[in-house]
Amino acid sequence: MTRRSIRLRLTAWFAAVLGVVLVALVAAVWWALTDSVTDTIDSSLADRVAAVERFLSQPGTSQAVEELREDLREYAALDPGWAMIRIEDADGVVLYRSEGFMVPRVAGGSSPAARYLDVSVRGQAMRVLTARILVRDRPYVVDVALPTGELQEVIAEFRVVVLVLIPLGIVAAALGGYWISGRALAPVDRITSTARSITAERLDRRLDVPATGDELQRLSETLNAMLDRLSASFEDVRRFTADASHELRTPVSVIRTTAEVALRQTRTADEYRAVLADVLGEAERASRLVEDLLLLARTDAGVDQAAREPVDLDALLSDVQARLAAHADARKLTLTVERPAGPAVASLDRAAMVRLLWILVDNAVKYTPAPGSVTVALEKVPGTIASARTGMVPGTMTGDGAAVVLTVRDTGIGIAAEDQRRVFDRFYRTDPARSRDSGGAGLGLAIAKSIVERHGGRITIDSEPGKGSCVTVELPGAG
Repeated sequence: MTRRSIRLRLTAWFAAVLGVVLVALVAAVWWALTDSVTDTIDSSLADRVAAVERFLSQPGTSQAVEELREDLREYAALDPGWAMIRIEDADGVVLYRSEGFMVPRVAGGSSPAARYLDVSVRGQAMRVLTARILVRDRPYVVDVALPTGELQEVIAEFRVVVLVLIPLGIVAAALGGYWISGRALAPVDRITSTARSITAERLDRRLDVPATGDELQRLSETLNAMLDRLSASFEDVRRFTADASHELRTPVSVIRTTAEVALRQTRTADEYRAVLADVLGEAERASRLVEDLLLLARTDAGVDQAAREPVDLDALLSDVQARLAAHADARKLTLTVERPAGPAVASLDRAAMVRLLWILVDNAVKYTPAPGSVTVALEKVPGTIASARTGMVPGTMTGDGAAVVLTVRDTGIGIAAEDQRRVFDRFYRTDPARSRDSGGAGLGLAIAKSIVERHGGRITIDSEPGKGSCVTVELPGAG
């Protein structure tokens, strides 16, 4: 939806809700006003009936028809409240009727209950009360009327005013709501415009954050944080692509140059064999680099999900120890393996763990000058301690609740503190210790980190220049 459609919908909803509220309010006021006016008139009519009853109940009031008529005329002349009254006895004989009283009798007027009726007499609206009273065991029927024209005119005027003001109020509220919603949605429009201008080439742009403390501020901050992550990811991709291109360009250039030099003149079979050996070495180097890049790409895409199984790392370490020892002996280094008491089982991808062990020991051997030492230690740690170390959620452990901790320590050249934060970055090599002359492309520790994190663990490094390094891998255990 566009901003205008939201604005119109907000305005329509506001106007509709306001209209319903106004109609309900006016209906309530109308009912209360009508009910109040009717109650006032009915009370006045009932008071007049009560006055007639009091008069007829006075001691000394004659019961003879003619005398009673005379008494009623005299009393009515003195009391203006006796206008619009008709009094009849039980036989229907009219004892008193106000001058001009032409109000028809209410049907069922002889009923003991009082009855009210709205009538029109000669174009004049009136409300009539017909009541039966009993005085000295003699029944009488009293009709009392009051004009209601003026009150009805007031109610009619109120109705006209309401019918005019409600639509005007809704229109005014809709216009005001449209204006207010426009101001409220203006920051959203600015956010939209800014976001539309952000492209892959302009990821440095950020949204203006209004200091309002409301949802718009939180939205802007969230979008800016997302843009920061996207920018960092794009930068990582650019750097990764540039580094990969550079790393692949070198062996390809060496292969091409070696082949061109070999073809410039005729050579012996041994010379061609030496050239082909150089080409093969560079091709193998490029092939390993491509495989490493594909492994990282599959991990990033979440498609490198090899089947896991309970693996005893102690037994696995014994299987690869001979190869690791031979690698250390070739560099005249001492390799020591420290094992836990009992199996150290974790749910792992066996091939990935072999590669992890090889990467860590190969790095330690590569950057430890002879005579030096490399120590591989494996231990089981209670789950609560592992959780405190790694930040794992307690309860992710299975079996006996122990975590498996693998450490690789060396007495090598070490890593500077400012470089330790980036040693797990792809293609990162400290200078000069981890230059291309060492034979690596700077992907080993990045692959190791991806393997560990894929298994729900954590890898850290602690190093000091000139004193060696210690790499620690923590993995959730399994029963």
